[in-house]
Amino acid sequence: MLPRVILHLDMNSYFASVEQQANPHLRGRPVGVVATMSPNGCIIASSTEAKAKGIKTGVRVREARAIDPAIILIPNDAAKYRTVTAGIMRILKSYTEDIELYSIDEAFLNLTGFVKTQAEAAAIGDEIRRRILDDVGEWLRCSIGIAPTRWLAKFGSDVAPKGQTLVLDQSNLAVHLDPRTLTDAWGIAHRLEQRLNLLNIYTLGHLRRAPVANLMTVFGIMGYELWANVNGIEFATVQSAGQPKSIGHSHVFAKRATSLDYPKAILAKLCEKAGRRLRHHQLEAHGLWLGFGLPDWAQARYGQSGGGGAETFSAPLIDTRDIFVRAWRLFMHDLPPGAIPNYLAMTLFSLKPHVDQLELWPRLKHQDAPALAAALDLLNDAFGDFTVTRGTFWGLTERDVPDRIGFRKTAGVDDAGQWTVER
Repeated sequence: MLPRVILHLDMNSYFASVEQQANPHLRGRPVGVVATMSPNGCIIASSTEAKAKGIKTGVRVREARAIDPAIILIPNDAAKYRTVTAGIMRILKSYTEDIELYSIDEAFLNLTGFVKTQAEAAAIGDEIRRRILDDVGEWLRCSIGIAPTRWLAKFGSDVAPKGQTLVLDQSNLAVHLDPRTLTDAWGIAHRLEQRLNLLNIYTLGHLRRAPVANLMTVFGIMGYELWANVNGIEFATVQSAGQPKSIGHSHVFAKRATSLDYPKAILAKLCEKAGRRLRHHQLEAHGLWLGFGLPDWAQARYGQSGGGGAETFSAPLIDTRDIFVRAWRLFMHDLPPGAIPNYLAMTLFSLKPHVDQLELWPRLKHQDAPALAAALDLLNDAFGDFTVTRGTFWGLTERDVPDRIGFRKTAGVDDAGQWTVER
């Protein structure tokens, strides 16, 4: 049997690097790409120069400016990043079609059968890196991990020095894994770390040597997965892009709302964008999650930083209006009286392929909703997003809920060859 060889490629400081590639005047300077330019807006990508100053992903705009008043903040440009990623993907596909597009800046390549050794895979990684510099952009850097399993390959790219390659196999797991803290591992966050600490497991070395039976007693199948990952045993294979597990959108308000009219319009637009993607994939949703955040003054008054909730249902969600009605009901149910949010997020989950099955007792007011939604989608596809809009979000501009791309989401390429990323 041929040895398994998985290559994981992770673009470094991707959105910020793309901006520096596009504008040479930004090179060598601290740059932050932001979701919104408001003081509470979040930095979604920092250049290496900004990271060196302590400005990392997740830092608020006002905090970034306090750390370095000279930082250059740029609104995210989703179309630009998709175009660059498409160029990178063309390079990757020249080596194998067995690719998992993990996010817009990451991909797994299954090179099993294409190479005989990990050394050959490392040579391919070096070649990919050179081709990205020559064909896509001289300012774009990537880290690469090569290993016999998907998990180890990603771990390798995560811990490799930026712009370099780390090859992992059974012979060097102790060197590269054992000293690491648990949260250095892909998939282990602080809450899981605390549970592992109760078992006297504090490092990845402790986890590697832990009795798998004990882990399964406490965590079930997840215990085996944790143990298998750090011991170089394949648990999840490279998966080609397919049906997204969830679809969602979020928005941090660029201005302070003085009534619920603005949040209501924003939520309507979020639901419309999610609904269009749902219908594009010919899916229906059977679950909806809604979350909101409150500004500092409201947190002090109401004693909570935000709220929200989730709902599952047997009847499918397809039409934007139905999505909005359920989302608004969740929002109002959990919103403290008199509070006005500064952040909204919604996600459709429990997705299934849509089946045009007639209802036994259809609701008369909504029986034509799917046909109306399809007609609106056709118009907006032909003439541009939001050419025909619902009155609820009349007056909103592109600045309100702009086109965005998130990291570490389900990613794929649609039928037209366009890069898409869903929650």
